[in-house]
Amino acid sequence: AAGQKLLAKLAEGGTPTAGQHVNTIADECANLRKAATPAPLARAGIDKPDSANPLRGYTLGEMARASAERAGLRTGGMDKMEMVAAAFTHSSSDFPLLLANVANKALLKGYQEADETFPLWTRAGTLSDFKPGKRVDLNIFPSLDKVPEGAEYKYGSIGDRGETVLLATYGKLFSITRQAIINDDLDAFTRVPRLMGRAAIRTIGDLVYAVLTGNPLMSDGVALFHANHGNLVNTGTAITTASVDAMRVGMATQKLGGVPLNIRTKYLLVPVALQGIANVVRASEFDVGAANARNNTIPNSVRDTFEVISDARLDAASSTAWYAAADPNVHDTIEVNYLDGNQAPYLEQKAGWNVDGTEFKVRIDAGVAPLDFRTLAKNPGA
Repeated sequence: AAGQKLLAKLAEGGTPTAGQHVNTIADECANLRKAATPAPLARAGIDKPDSANPLRGYTLGEMARASAERAGLRTGGMDKMEMVAAAFTHSSSDFPLLLANVANKALLKGYQEADETFPLWTRAGTLSDFKPGKRVDLNIFPSLDKVPEGAEYKYGSIGDRGETVLLATYGKLFSITRQAIINDDLDAFTRVPRLMGRAAIRTIGDLVYAVLTGNPLMSDGVALFHANHGNLVNTGTAITTASVDAMRVGMATQKLGGVPLNIRTKYLLVPVALQGIANVVRASEFDVGAANARNNTIPNSVRDTFEVISDARLDAASSTAWYAAADPNVHDTIEVNYLDGNQAPYLEQKAGWNVDGTEFKVRIDAGVAPLDFRTLAKNPGA
């Protein structure tokens, strides 16, 4: 601080000789941090290799030594186990942070590349804590009244019907040991976190499809799919033009207070075993399932009126049952809530105690709940 004041005093009245500009110079530790994350990711095939990266081709052990030495630790005379342990435990070493950065990028890569179908027909929501929340049914607001000239507007009542939403935490631990670093085991902190990222979003998908197959109770005490809700076909049928049309009509004519809600069917949710026939019904020019199929000239009334989404979780529950869902951007279907809207999994790190190395914890806070039975329908199939 004193030196800065002296320099400022000496500079009083002076003018720059090299123009008005500032040069920012990074130290060796900053350069190491910048280069250390993409280098192993490139070796693992997650990122593209950079020929200008000074750590390109470094093994994990070489990166540990470089990190320790740049932190001022002399590694001469140490064996591999001592050197890696020092890189993990030295207070100024960036090595644990470098591993965390690489693991986190691999985790997010796995999360983003997972082939999940539930985001297509569900809505993402936000909760700020783990207390039970309430979602008011968007379809229960009554139609508007005619207001004569000079008359007063009347208050509308949305009632108190709504579904409870609640968050839960899902997570796993994994560790990176000194032995993995010495063995240059890239899978330990690239492939494993990548798989954990896929597992995180797969967990949410399991929760979503468990709602369809588990048929939970709604706030009115009746199961999601039930004859009283008008969204369950008592006698199952195969996917045909007629059965899809019947489901479409049933959803569109759902009523509130005797008034049709005009809810359009957007998606057909089917087991993978039924994806082929569902695509045929969606794209066929003529009626699928007509009695006289060979000479059939009846137009397909549901052609291109819906999209097909298949998921193997439905096969596991029933290879014949199929479902319909409305557009989640217009109506309430199933809501997937995340803590403060954070949809990606979170990675935490600490020095290992049970293992010689570092430990990671992957977690995601989410909750899944059906919001309205009128926007979902089920056919048990045949």
